[in-house]
Amino acid sequence: MTNQDRNERAVRDLYDVIWNDQRLDRFDDVFDDSVVIHAGVTDFAGQQAITEDFAKPFLVAFPDLHHELTHLVLDGDTAATRFRGTGTLKGDYGGLIASGQKLSYHGMALLRLKGGRIAEIWTYSDIGDWFATHGQEAS
Repeated sequence: MTNQDRNERAVRDLYDVIWNDQRLDRFDDVFDDSVVIHAGVTDFAGQQAITEDFAKPFLVAFPDLHHELTHLVLDGDTAATRFRGTGTLKGDYGGLIASGQKLSYHGMALLRLKGGRIAEIWTYSDIGDWFATHGQEAS
């Protein structure tokens, strides 16, 4: 398998395995030991922070979360993606009380890869707009 193939597999596994299959136990297969995720104004560094503080609470709140990778561009050890996320709010999250609200958002990510695993992600999405709208509905 070439370095390009390993990099593509890691990026696809981020969406298919980690998010869609909710296989956080496969963290080491996808992420470098020193991984950092920059999500908006918050940074999550290392497996503990990413799984416990970032991914698990979101997956508990949206147990049917699904991401569709709509665009993937690879250039050496750099990748860019565009994605669409959907799910149903079944657990309270981010100040919202769960009542079956349907989530739909779009986002983009820039990824740095190292040795066929993800070392850094800068991600931005319009999920904040969804939260703002649904927070107003609950008022």
